[in-house]
Amino acid sequence: MILYMALMCVFSYILSRIFPGIYLRVKKNTLQQYKELKEEDDNVGIFPLISVLMFLLPVVIYSLSNDRLLSVYCFLLAVVGYSDLSSRWIPDIFIYLLLGLSVYSLPTEEVSSSLYAAVFFVAPALLLSAYGYIIKREQWIASGDYYLFPSVGMMVLPEYAAGMMLLALWFTLLLTRWFQKVPLVTVVYFTFSGYQICHLSGWLSFSFF
Repeated sequence: MILYMALMCVFSYILSRIFPGIYLRVKKNTLQQYKELKEEDDNVGIFPLISVLMFLLPVVIYSLSNDRLLSVYCFLLAVVGYSDLSSRWIPDIFIYLLLGLSVYSLPTEEVSSSLYAAVFFVAPALLLSAYGYIIKREQWIASGDYYLFPSVGMMVLPEYAAGMMLLALWFTLLLTRWFQKVPLVTVVYFTFSGYQICHLSGWLSFSFF
């Protein structure tokens, strides 16, 4: 109890010192995003072929797994991925639903490994963002994407989580050679779906643990 109280005192002191800086950075980022949104035109992209492909993948995953919960999760992630592709907008309700489904689907004995997977999945994106901010003074990944990433990470085995995010980042960087403003969340959706199909088909049979 004494150790717990000491830790809380240290945490509260550190928080009181760093909170103003955190708040100002978040406020500045929010105002910048608002400015960019205000300056954007009202054109919303229409991508019927990509939409069909995205919403067929949950059907493929269900046919391989017979897991309705996983299929629903993939469907909701497809909605988020297409919304980000079409309008650069992710509805908050879908973020909450995806997070709720990922937590609900966790077996009790796998909670710790799923949390590790979420950390491993988010880590490469955080490192890239830190590099972009410190070295280039640029924001390379939208802050809203980080609300979604832990949910996706919890649905992946820990040994593949970091590799999946690295692959998604690589594909995103590759696509930016031909297309402007490739949404990372959309690429993450395809990477996640590809992982699930490979995993359910038995093509991912090795483990590092």
